[in-house]
Amino acid sequence: MMNRTAPADELDNIIVLSADSLRFDRVHESRNGEPLTPNIDELAKQSLEFNPGVAPGPSTRDTIPSMLTGMYPSEFDEYGLPKSGTGPLTLAEELQDRGFETAALSHNNFTSRRYNINRGFDFFDDVSEEARKENNRGAWRLYVRDLIEDTPLMNLAGRTNTLAMEYLGRSLFMRNEAAEGITNRALDWMEENNSKRFLWMHFMDTHHPYLSPKRIQEKFGGTYSKKYIKQLSQKTRSGQNQITEEDIPEMEFVYDCTVRYVDEQIGRILDQLRSEGELENSLVVITADHGEGFGEFGKFGHADELWDTLVAVPLIVYHPDHPAKSVDGQAPLRLLRDTLIDGTGLFDLTDSGADHVYVETPDYRDELRGVRGQEYKIIDRSDEQLATRLGNGDEEIIPVDQVPDDERERLKEELEVDLQKTRVASDVDHREFQKDLAALGYLEE
Repeated sequence: MMNRTAPADELDNIIVLSADSLRFDRVHESRNGEPLTPNIDELAKQSLEFNPGVAPGPSTRDTIPSMLTGMYPSEFDEYGLPKSGTGPLTLAEELQDRGFETAALSHNNFTSRRYNINRGFDFFDDVSEEARKENNRGAWRLYVRDLIEDTPLMNLAGRTNTLAMEYLGRSLFMRNEAAEGITNRALDWMEENNSKRFLWMHFMDTHHPYLSPKRIQEKFGGTYSKKYIKQLSQKTRSGQNQITEEDIPEMEFVYDCTVRYVDEQIGRILDQLRSEGELENSLVVITADHGEGFGEFGKFGHADELWDTLVAVPLIVYHPDHPAKSVDGQAPLRLLRDTLIDGTGLFDLTDSGADHVYVETPDYRDELRGVRGQEYKIIDRSDEQLATRLGNGDEEIIPVDQVPDDERERLKEELEVDLQKTRVASDVDHREFQKDLAALGYLEE
């Protein structure tokens, strides 16, 4: 019988390391004889690992509020979290109440304080003007963008940015800091805080445009300039019809290099815990907010679809007192809060995983729901349903009537989730939201 004590009550360090757009099938893999994730692989040998983890939805906007609260994406009436002082409590707030010092570092615009993602964090390093000023990270860009908002110059800047990405490989909007920078600041925070600590890091390098140091690329047998990588990435957003068969292997190559780069930075966090003698007093989670498409089902990047390439993610939980096990079954990332706070959640699924996992894009954005079983998946978009068969890491679209009768009925039953609405009441207006889309490279949305 597994120890049922909650990690929040028995351990002094809780570390959640998530990588944006990290596909499940990139962990434990290699390229040109070099492993993509040597540090993650080593930790997984001592951990509980699900095959796969399942994100609650196919984008950051779906997963992050769900991961921090345990709620489904559609239980919020718009993107973000309610303001502090209202329910539900976030994972950071619950740990803060238990005496943890709390820190988060993420440069995804949709994990910023603008959307109240900072609730419960003592130290919050995001893309906001406040954080950029503190760390000298180009606050002037925000000032310039605010200055030209609602003027013809903003439209011109958007068109110029697309041309700059296509022909020069440079962006007026995107300035995400590489993983090494936020890891440096995370390590500084760890050294300054010796009490109980909760650290959440969200790495952006595995998100397009897939930039990594040349030393990483050289490990896998080739190098590309930043200009070329950005030009290649831009096709996924403004010219998918221009993507050639030759482009796809190059996209996957530069993506795999970012996977190795993020793994390297994760290794630095783990090494810090080891050097402190704290790894054996720590729970460490490694996961992702969603996956990434490289042409499967005609999809590049990520958007409102529920294919496994977009919702199947790594999910590794290291607990020093729990036996290591690779579970041949799925588990929902949504259960992270219950796992850390109550000692239930993922720890209840160690035998064979969850029979069924509900996934969706929230109803305020689209009408798309799905249920992933162990062998089949049902996807429901308004009045249209389709099914897929899962196996050996592949997913194949099949007629719904090819799903065995009993399983088909169970999958359809699991589509009917009782959602209790929570009002976000965000102060973010449409223009600010569009700025965040632009900053992440989604200029066509």
